[in-house]
Amino acid sequence: MLDIMSVYTTRTGLKSILKKFPGWQRVRLEAANKVRFSISIEKGLAESVRVALEEGNFRLVKEFIYFLSEAELSDDEVVQILRDAIRMVHNLTSEFFNVVKALLSLSWKGRSSEIKEAFTEFWIDIMVTHNVYIPMGIPKLIIHWIPSNLDASDWVNGCPSESTRSDLKPTHDILNRILSAVPMAFDVVINAISTKFPYFKKPAHVTAGYLFNLLWLLEYNQIFEELILQLVLEK
Repeated sequence: MLDIMSVYTTRTGLKSILKKFPGWQRVRLEAANKVRFSISIEKGLAESVRVALEEGNFRLVKEFIYFLSEAELSDDEVVQILRDAIRMVHNLTSEFFNVVKALLSLSWKGRSSEIKEAFTEFWIDIMVTHNVYIPMGIPKLIIHWIPSNLDASDWVNGCPSESTRSDLKPTHDILNRILSAVPMAFDVVINAISTKFPYFKKPAHVTAGYLFNLLWLLEYNQIFEELILQLVLEK
């Protein structure tokens, strides 16, 4: 009996230790991330890209991509990163596709007007300067037009709240400029608005929100009128 109890106690103690281990792992991971993030902030986008271009070493770029995807960025940090990106937009060629993708994946929802203006400027600059980013960037814009299932209170009678309208405005400012500057963008927009159209079983406010944005698109580019009418009838 003593041996059995000893084994049981040992196993129980071991399980207890193992249960605690993931917590220690999380603490260590968080500490390691803080170090990595501090390095990424210190080096910044400009230095990371410079090292990649001049030395062929993309380690800092990869670290910066991880930083963008995992860190909780303050408004000041976002503005600084976007300003750096705007200043060096000509250097952000296709070999920096992943860092541009990470930048375009940042959200401006609920952020300050300064951040929204910086986002708008960067999106326009990067896609006009490097057309290679248009097939990736435009669908990322269109996805903002689809309200989440939990956003019903922001879409009363098919119209957005003031804060929601403010969050949506950059997508249309960007799209309007790109369509004016890059003819190839039309086909990408056509494909994006077709494939992103909400599934018919989605809540009514989701479909209404998407239709609102399609009508907003027609205000500055009526060339899509026939396509949008066809989409509405089909869906």
